[in-house]
Amino acid sequence: MSSKIDIHKYNYIMFVDASGDDGYKFAASSSEGSSFSFVVSCFVTPLSELEYNKDILLAMKKALFVKPEQELKSTALKRHRNARAAYEKMASLHGFAYSIITNKRLIQDIKPDEVSDIGTMSLIAQIDLSGITHTFPSIAFQNSGLLKDTDKVLIVIDNMKKREMDRIKDIFSSDNAKQFDLIFRDSKDKDFPLIQIADIMCGTIRSYYESSIPLGKHNYICKNCMGAQWHTAKKGSPFIKRCTTKSVRKLFVPYINNTEFNTVMRFHRCDDEPNPRSIGNHFIILPIEQLPAFAYISCMIIKDGYL
Repeated sequence: MSSKIDIHKYNYIMFVDASGDDGYKFAASSSEGSSFSFVVSCFVTPLSELEYNKDILLAMKKALFVKPEQELKSTALKRHRNARAAYEKMASLHGFAYSIITNKRLIQDIKPDEVSDIGTMSLIAQIDLSGITHTFPSIAFQNSGLLKDTDKVLIVIDNMKKREMDRIKDIFSSDNAKQFDLIFRDSKDKDFPLIQIADIMCGTIRSYYESSIPLGKHNYICKNCMGAQWHTAKKGSPFIKRCTTKSVRKLFVPYINNTEFNTVMRFHRCDDEPNPRSIGNHFIILPIEQLPAFAYISCMIIKDGYL
């Protein structure tokens, strides 16, 4: 594809970026060795909202005293005294998001005979972490029910290592991806600055997730609740909605009042979908067995709106 893109032939543009690395040499902390997790986030904007969303990005930069031509990174937001003001501007974006978290320390222990079909993603991630995670947003979008047969989607991914880009290009060369065109661009590219929104999303999610592990008591309450709901014979289980009691709800307070994370997660849902669902559709964790432990993100943050 040529360097000059005619964006007007597309119905949607997906901006994709990642936080973390694809290495497996762990130390006491992510800053000392390989990152404990790898997060890919995608911000999807209809073409009709592209210029509006660019203006929101400029407003975020203005709140942080960043020049319009300068890049806005999640790492800078972490330590900026006006970060909350930028997230308040971010909440006005028009679009939706997809994110996938990979806990690299856990997936390296998955064995072929231990996994379900969806668990196979963890096995693939052991050898092709960047490839499987960067294709998740497009697969999820394709299965969302939002795309018409005639719709065209442009995927813009932040530049990465050549071997990673080549692998992703191979995946998108299949017939299953015929509605998608793929390009790689620098996040400072003046035509595609919304890569910076994807960077903020994945950086915010990774920071939150790594601060939330190992799992706490509240996570196991979520797992029990979800397990009870999945088995219809246990509909009367005391685990369902146990978090509505005051004593138990206190356990969740430190995890549901993170304004920055909540702002990002509110985009992980689209009410225009035939079956709107955040956890499992817009947001997943590998290994998949960890996902129920974070179900409160859907029922307490996205639905109840803790902002």
